[in-house]
Amino acid sequence: MSPALAAFLRPSPFALKFATKGVLAMALALYAAFFFDLDRPYWALISAAFLQTRPMSGMVVEKGICQVTGTFVGTCVAVVIMGCFAQVPELALGSVTLWIGLCIYGASLTHNNLSYGCVMAAVACMIIVVLTSSAPDDFFSVALARLSELSLGALCAVVVSALVWPIRVRDHLGKLSDTAVNATFRYMALAFSMPLEGGKTTGGQKDQHQERMAMLEQMMTGLDALNNLEIDAHSARYEGPQGKGRIRGVHLLTRRSMRLYATLKALHQLRHPEFFVPSQRDDGEKSAEPGELDQTRRQEAERFSQPTQDLMQRLGAAFQSMADNQGTAQARKTLKELRGECLRLSRGQRSITALEARLLFSLREVLGHALVILQAREVINHPGRHQLRQPSMSWHRDHGRAAIDALRAMTIFSATAIFWLATAWDNGAVAMLLGTLFSGIFVSRGDPAPIIPMVLKGLLLAVPSVLLFGNVMLSHAQHFVPFVIIFSIPLFLGLMGSVVPALAGIALPFVVFNILLVMPDNGMTFDVAYTLNRSLAAGIGLIVTIIGFRLIPVPGAGWDKRQLIRATASDIRELAERSTERLDSWFGGRMGDRLLRLARHEQTRSREQEARRSGETANGQPDAAQEQVLGMPLLTLGLTGMDIGRGIGFVRRELGNDVPRPVQHALRELIHALADDYQRCARGESPTRMRAAGDRLCEVIEQHRTMSRHKQALLAGWLTRVQLTLQSDALRQRHS
Repeated sequence: MSPALAAFLRPSPFALKFATKGVLAMALALYAAFFFDLDRPYWALISAAFLQTRPMSGMVVEKGICQVTGTFVGTCVAVVIMGCFAQVPELALGSVTLWIGLCIYGASLTHNNLSYGCVMAAVACMIIVVLTSSAPDDFFSVALARLSELSLGALCAVVVSALVWPIRVRDHLGKLSDTAVNATFRYMALAFSMPLEGGKTTGGQKDQHQERMAMLEQMMTGLDALNNLEIDAHSARYEGPQGKGRIRGVHLLTRRSMRLYATLKALHQLRHPEFFVPSQRDDGEKSAEPGELDQTRRQEAERFSQPTQDLMQRLGAAFQSMADNQGTAQARKTLKELRGECLRLSRGQRSITALEARLLFSLREVLGHALVILQAREVINHPGRHQLRQPSMSWHRDHGRAAIDALRAMTIFSATAIFWLATAWDNGAVAMLLGTLFSGIFVSRGDPAPIIPMVLKGLLLAVPSVLLFGNVMLSHAQHFVPFVIIFSIPLFLGLMGSVVPALAGIALPFVVFNILLVMPDNGMTFDVAYTLNRSLAAGIGLIVTIIGFRLIPVPGAGWDKRQLIRATASDIRELAERSTERLDSWFGGRMGDRLLRLARHEQTRSREQEARRSGETANGQPDAAQEQVLGMPLLTLGLTGMDIGRGIGFVRRELGNDVPRPVQHALRELIHALADDYQRCARGESPTRMRAAGDRLCEVIEQHRTMSRHKQALLAGWLTRVQLTLQSDALRQRHS
């Protein structure tokens, strides 16, 4: 049975509870709106429907607060606009266009429910101005009615979410933290378990490709869970005094996981250069890999002693056991034992190289991060047992992309507004509403192109449903109870189908369009022509939205790569000036969001490669060329930037605040050289500045004795590792 049929014929208990809660919230909102004799009760219905998309108690409260706040702000702006341009509708609509652009710009820069609040500020202002432009005298009553209706719907949704089968954010955060930790440990198991001998045969290349895809899948799972944790954690504050402790635990888990991913990538790339750098071109000829890089790679791989290699194999087995639900106490014991083994190896080998010393130090860091990750998961699940002081994380903000989103939303609204003014069509306001609403909601989507046609399908399915239930069956309902029962049937089915991810893009719009096309109120009509008229207006609004996204598309991987690399390089330079106290939270938080975006592009790229590879296999082309390892060029660039920033933070903390001026100057020169070389490797050019700048810093530190011999050796090893990483990243960019 297909998932679509199973969603309705064999629904899960969660789907039934979710649909029941949503229908109860909307029924309560409709009854309260009728009881208080509000002008347009269906707005309370829509408000309750939007808040039930994620029915966890804390999230509903937070989203309700953001919705009411956004509606209030939009109402206030509408008051100002109508006070200035009540007699000139064109200027009023022009002002609304600018306000919509500003709101969508803010929605693109914010996360979680704050983005939704910005969209509601745009929608509320647009609704009030459009509805009162022909009758300015009724402006204040209309504004008060819209604010009352939307607030009442939010209140009803909060009440139902808290009293009927409540779902807590704390349980959701616990599941996400388990997913993030287990995915991270599986990624570590794959990274450490892979033997040093890289396969040169076709079978070896196939194994490498499978390893790469498995590691990418685990990393994507972990990053996605961490991103959802950071977005959803703020709702935990509305579920009791322990919510803030859970939020701090989430910040700790995210920050340490990001550091761990960056360190693991550098270690794995150092041990397995063939895993990241392609050995052949697409035409089958040997790649023009620089001789220096190839020779250095082979020499450094040979310098790892056998005890170190054996230790990494043990690490792989240990992390796989931890990912398979090993107890937390046993996991801590295992990690501490392995960390002690790393320390014994680094102190017991006299002929150890600087690079291997750095590798062993990084292994201790990895194990330390793993211990902290386990503690952070405990804090999320049981915040009362631990006390943490973790600052919130900074987010990456792409102002260029936000400006494009704002321009698109303004264009869509302007097109529908011109159409409305030119035709004087009453239902043209529906097209304006949907264009504004969906152009704002789709801002949070990385690529909304596949979703918009699904919304159109939801409208097409809603039209016959409205004709049957809204025009035929509701016309025979004489009281509120039969009215609600009949009206709830399509809403219940839509909410039940929205639980299935493949149907959510169709089912949720189906629910919204059922409400918009029926418009239940005291003076509703059951005219089929009127229903079709509104359906046509809704279709026009969606078509204009689709055209807007086609004319002004969402920036793709190329844009994101350029913007993220430029922003990362700028942040690396700023590390020379910022205080060391919040260095990790500031840089790690911004890089976490960037890593997730790059990972999504990498996942799309890998799927496209798989499709091309399948097509080549069907055409009978050689398997060897199809299975060559192309690496992860976008994601590894982000991880390299994270590793560079983390290393700079380590150097700055070791040097302290009281640093001689020559050392400060040399460190600043190294940081700027790293930022420049990072941008060069993103363009496929080999690094040119960091080696000289690194040698200069090591000389100055040795002259002024601002670091111990051991820390100087670690610094030299880190510089060597970064040099090799940038070289291979540059080579990968040329091949990608």
